[in-house]
Amino acid sequence: MEIICLANSYKNHNRCIAGINLAEKRWIRPISIEDGSIPLGIAEPINILDVLEIPINDQTSGHEIENSHYDHSQPWRVVRKAEVTEVLRFRECALLHSNYQKSIPFQYLKRQAPVRTLQLIEVKQLECVANSYDPGKWRAIIHDSQFSLEECYLSITDPVALQKLNHGEAISHHCLIILSFSQPWRPDNHDEEKCYRLVAGIIESPPDLDLILIEMQRVGWSEKDGKKYLQDTFAKQSRYQLTSAECQRVIRYLQGL
Repeated sequence: MEIICLANSYKNHNRCIAGINLAEKRWIRPISIEDGSIPLGIAEPINILDVLEIPINDQTSGHEIENSHYDHSQPWRVVRKAEVTEVLRFRECALLHSNYQKSIPFQYLKRQAPVRTLQLIEVKQLECVANSYDPGKWRAIIHDSQFSLEECYLSITDPVALQKLNHGEAISHHCLIILSFSQPWRPDNHDEEKCYRLVAGIIESPPDLDLILIEMQRVGWSEKDGKKYLQDTFAKQSRYQLTSAECQRVIRYLQGL
C-alpha cells in the first residue's frame, strides 16, 4: 500500500508514522504488534511528504480506525516525493470530536470506536512556545478562531519542528498541521483517562506564500477574492500550486494596489 507520509512523530522513544492513502482516500497509521510504535531504523530516514510503499496487512487494532498492522518481514520503500497540492483536498475546517478541546475522554472514544484520530488542518496563526517544565519540548497554540483552541497548549511531537525550534529557528505562522490523539493517559489527581490532541506534523508555507497572505490581508482581499485572481490569472486554485515566479508576480500585483 502507498501512503503520503504526513507525520513521523515521537512515540515511546521510537516513532509514529501516519499518512493518507490517495487511492482509497483514507488515513493510515501502520503499527507494530508490540506498542504501536515504528522502530527508529525504519522511521528515521522517512520525511514528511515522502510517498511510502508499506506492506500493510489491513488488520485494524484498537479504538483508532487508522491503525493497521504491517508485515515485519517486508521492507518499506520510499517511492517518490509528493507535492503539497496532493493533500490539500484533505484539509478540514473543524476539529474531530469538536465537542472537546485539548483532550477527549478515553471512555467516550471507546464507546464511539472505531474513531478517526488524525486530521489535516490549515493554520494561519500558529504560535510555538517552549515548555518551561520540560526543556527541549515545545507546545503549539492555534489562534485561528474556527478551531476554538486559542486557550490550549498542544504538545508538538514532530522531530524536525522540535529540532528547528531548539536551534532558535522560527516556525511559520501559516502552515498545514497534522493533529493526532495521544494514547490514553491519566494526569495526576485525575481519575479519568484522556487522549490529548498532539501536533504530530507541521508542513510550513514557503515565505512567498506567507507574504501573499499578508498582502491579501493588507488590501482587504478575502480568500474567495484570492482564489478568483489565481484562477483568472494562472488557472490555478491554490497558492500552493504557484511557481516561485508566479508567487513574485502575485506579490508585485498586490503591493501595487
